Amino acid sequence: MASFNGCGRKAVCIALILCLLSFLLLVQAVYEYKSSKTDEIILEEAKEDAHNQAHFALKTIVEDLDSTRFLAEEISKDLSSGKLKDDFTLRERLLAEMENNSDIFSIGIAYSPAVNAGKLHSLYFKRNGSYVNYSAIQYNYTDNIEKAAWYNNPLKKGSGVWNSPYFGVAAETYLIEYSVPFYLTESGNRDEAAGVVAVSHSLEGIRGAVGGLDLGKTGYGFILSGEGLIISCPFQGYLCGNISELAKEYYDFDLISQNMAVGGYRVTNSRTGQSFWVFHEGIPSTDWTLGIVLPLEETLLEKKTEQKRAVIRIMFAAFAFLFSLFLLFISLYRHDHGGLWILVFIFSFLCILGMGFIWHLALNYSSLDGGNEDFVVFDMAEVETVLQHFSTDSKTSRIPTGVFLETMEFSGSNEIILTGYVWQNFSGLDVDVASPGFSFPESKETTIERAYVNENESVVGWRFKTALRQPFDYSRYPFNREYVWIRFWNNASEGNVLVPDFDSYDSLVPESLPGLEHSFVMEGWEPQKTFFSYRVNSYNTDFGVGDFTHSNVPELYFNIEIKGNFKDPFVSNLLSVIVISILLFAVLTITTRDEKKTLFSFSSSGVLSYCSSLFFVLIVAHASLRTRTAMHGIIYLEYFYFIMYMAILAVSLNSIVFGSNMDIRFINAKDNLYVKLLYWPVILGCLLLITLLNFY
Repeated sequence: MASFNGCGRKAVCIALILCLLSFLLLVQAVYEYKSSKTDEIILEEAKEDAHNQAHFALKTIVEDLDSTRFLAEEISKDLSSGKLKDDFTLRERLLAEMENNSDIFSIGIAYSPAVNAGKLHSLYFKRNGSYVNYSAIQYNYTDNIEKAAWYNNPLKKGSGVWNSPYFGVAAETYLIEYSVPFYLTESGNRDEAAGVVAVSHSLEGIRGAVGGLDLGKTGYGFILSGEGLIISCPFQGYLCGNISELAKEYYDFDLISQNMAVGGYRVTNSRTGQSFWVFHEGIPSTDWTLGIVLPLEETLLEKKTEQKRAVIRIMFAAFAFLFSLFLLFISLYRHDHGGLWILVFIFSFLCILGMGFIWHLALNYSSLDGGNEDFVVFDMAEVETVLQHFSTDSKTSRIPTGVFLETMEFSGSNEIILTGYVWQNFSGLDVDVASPGFSFPESKETTIERAYVNENESVVGWRFKTALRQPFDYSRYPFNREYVWIRFWNNASEGNVLVPDFDSYDSLVPESLPGLEHSFVMEGWEPQKTFFSYRVNSYNTDFGVGDFTHSNVPELYFNIEIKGNFKDPFVSNLLSVIVISILLFAVLTITTRDEKKTLFSFSSSGVLSYCSSLFFVLIVAHASLRTRTAMHGIIYLEYFYFIMYMAILAVSLNSIVFGSNMDIRFINAKDNLYVKLLYWPVILGCLLLITLLNFY
C-alpha cells in the first residue's frame, strides 16, 4: 500500500510539473502572438520606410528642378543686366549651356514685339540626339494659344512659372518647362518685360527618381501638378493626363482624386478587390505633389504566414496544458485501469483535433503568390511598375493580351489539357493578316485557330487547345493547393511586351475567377482564384538567336489556383487506413490468455494470418495512391501507410512474444494491457508530429 501511495505521489508531482510547464508554454505562445507586430505596426513601418525613400527622391527631384530654374533665371538676369547684348553672344551662351547640361532639352529666348520695333524675334536651341539645333520660333508666341502658354503665363504672373508638362514630338519624350520674364536696362522701363526665357527639362530623370523607389513588387509613386496633371507615374499612357478626367475611367485615380486633401488614407478597389494605402506631400518650390501607393496584401503577406504558425504553437501549448490537467485529475482521483483508458482517449482525441485544425488551415490558407516569386498585377500602373523594375524600355510597344478558359483536364499527374480563347489588340496593324503574337513555351502539343476579328478595336481572337506539362507539388496531398499557369511568349521579332488586357474583364477580383467559364468543372479539384502575374525566367542559351528576347525579362502568366477536393481522397485512401487501424486494434484486443474475456481463441498464427491480410489490402491501396500522384518523393498521405505498416509489424511481433514463453514484463504484464494502451497514442501522436513537420 505504501508503494502504491508512493507511486501515486510521484504521478501527482509529475502531473503538477507538466501542468506548470505546459501553462508557461501556453502563456509564452500567447504572449508572442500578442506581442508580434500587428497589421498596423507593419504598415506603419512600411509607411516610414516609404517616407524616407520619398524624401530622398524629393531631394533628387528638387535638385533637378532647381538646376533648370536656376539656369533660366541666370540667363534672364544676364539679359536684364546687359551682359548678353547681341545675338552672337547670346547664341554662344545658350549653345554652351546646352552642351554642359545633358538633361536640358531646349532653351528659348522670345523678345516682346514692343522692344523690337513691333516685330517678333526669338532664338531657340533644342537637342536632336547628340546634336543641338538652332532656329527661330516658327509661330506667333504672343497669341493666346495653348502652345504659347510658356510665353504668356510668366508675363501675366510677372515672375517665373512651371508650365504644364507636355510630350515633345521631336524629343520623343515628356518635357517640363520653366519660363521667366527678363527686362532690358536700355529700354528704360523696368516694369514692362522685354521677353521670356524658357528652359525645358526631360521628365525622364524625375520619373527615374520616382520609379526607383523600393516600394515592394507593385508599389509605385506618382507626381501631380497643381492643375491635376500627371507628371510622373509608371504607366506612360497616363502622363500629362488630368487625374480628374482619368478618374472617370480608372477607379484607382477616382479614389486618389477624392482624397487629395487627406495626408494618408486607405482605399479598396472594388473592381480588383485589392486594398492599398496612399500618402502624398508637396514638392518644394512647385505646386506639385508626390504620392506613394503601397499595396496592403503584399505588405502583410509575410505577417499572415507567421500568424498561421503562431496559432499552431498556441494550439499545441493549449493541448499540452489540457492533457496535463486531465493527467493531474486522473492521478488524484482514479487509480484503476479505467483512468488509464480515459487518458488514452483524451490524448487520442487531442491528436485528432490537432490534425484536423492543421488540415483546416492548409485547406483554407491562400495567398496571391502563384506558388513562386511572382509579381501579381491588377492594373497597368502595377504592370509598368514591374516592367520598370527590370529596365524595360518604356517606348517598347505593349500588346494587350486576354485569356478565357473553357475546360481544364488533368491527363496525368503533371500534365494538363486546356481549351479556351486568347485575344490580342494590334493597334495600328492590319488585323486581317495578323498572326498569333503569342506561344506557350511549356506546351507539349498546341493547336491555335483564328476565331474572330474586331476590326473597329483592332482585336483578333484565337481558339486554342494545348497540353502543358508543369511540376505540380503533391507533397501535401490531399491538402495541397496548386497553381496552374499559362505562360506566354511573345512571337514578335521586334520585342513587343505582352500585357494583360484588363479592360476586357468585368471584374478582376481573384475570387470571382476572371477568365474562367462560369460552369467550369475539374474532376477532383476546385478553382479558387485567377490572376495575371509576371515572372522572370533565365536561360543558359540564346537558342541560336543572337537577339533572343526572353531571358531575364518579365514574362506574362495567367494563373489559376486550384484546391484539391478532400472528400475523394478521404474516402479512397484515408477511410481505408482508418478502418484497417481499427481492425488492427481489434486484433490486438484478442491477445489475451484469459478465456473468459473473449469469444475468440487467441493464437499467434491466427493474428499473423489476419495481419497479413490487412497488409495486402494496405499495400494495394498504397500502390494505387502512388500511381495516381506519380511523385518522386514521399507525399504526406503516404506517412499514414508507413505508420500502419509499422503498426502491423508491431502487432504481429507482439502476438509472437505474447504467445511464446519469453519473459518480457512490459508485454506479459496485466494481460498485454500496456501495449493496448499505447496503440492509439503512439499511432496518432506520430501522425500529429508528421502533420506538424509537413505543414508548419
